[in-house]
Amino acid sequence: MVTILLAVLAWWFLWKKTYYVRIDLVPEDQRQVLQQALKIELETTLRNAIEITNETPYLVSVNNYFDARSLVKLLQQHQSVAAITWHWVWAKPEVGPIKS
Repeated sequence: MVTILLAVLAWWFLWKKTYYVRIDLVPEDQRQVLQQALKIELETTLRNAIEITNETPYLVSVNNYFDARSLVKLLQQHQSVAAITWHWVWAKPEVGPIKS
């Protein structure tokens, strides 16, 4: 019974739950490289990738934990500041530029 419960929880938190990545800073000299990488990683258009890198801080949604973690690692390898943000399951934060 415990094994089934752990398997269901792992499935929910690793594959089913939508995760959000907050991108706070993208260095000027890394923008073009990251635009191409974000286009592939987020499966988005180049126009969206350009908007993401130019209008930081920016919140993007990704499919699961593994996609979120690989996106954060990719951004950090290129000296960007990014982190996975946590939201309640029922909360649907607005994806896009973050207004302060």
